[in-house]
Amino acid sequence: MSKAYSLAGIRIGWIASRDQSIIEAVASARDYTTISVSQIDDQIASYALSNSVLHSLLKRNIELAKINVALLEEFVREHGWLCSWVKPTGGTTAFIKFQKKGKPLDDVQLCIDVIEKTKVMFLPGSKCFGDDFKGFVRIGFVCETAVLVEALSKLDGYIDEYLS
Repeated sequence: MSKAYSLAGIRIGWIASRDQSIIEAVASARDYTTISVSQIDDQIASYALSNSVLHSLLKRNIELAKINVALLEEFVREHGWLCSWVKPTGGTTAFIKFQKKGKPLDDVQLCIDVIEKTKVMFLPGSKCFGDDFKGFVRIGFVCETAVLVEALSKLDGYIDEYLS
């Protein structure tokens, strides 16, 4: 529920598969890890997926994604000497590579330094996906547009002060 529906924290554990053995294996594992889904989470998810809400909720989030990915694209273009990416064509997260003079930045240290100095948070690619992704950071961009604009402004200031 967290990405497409912007309901981070709602964990309901639904799964779909044509393979009955997968359903049975997941159900068995769930029995050992979770007693039940929170009733409020289940109610919120059910409401969000109802016919009266689903389409307007998705429309809102798709519009935010379109607007915000364009803002992020402009940021990457303006800082092309430092960062690059493959623009996402779906989803709500960008994977951006930071490098200077052809050498990847230490993504873990970059993320720590940025959050300490600007309160802007993104996640190091090497911690998410291994050492082949040093220099990459994951940036969630489907938030309120004003929040993204503020974060990119702070990140721009950080780059000017510490990476130029």
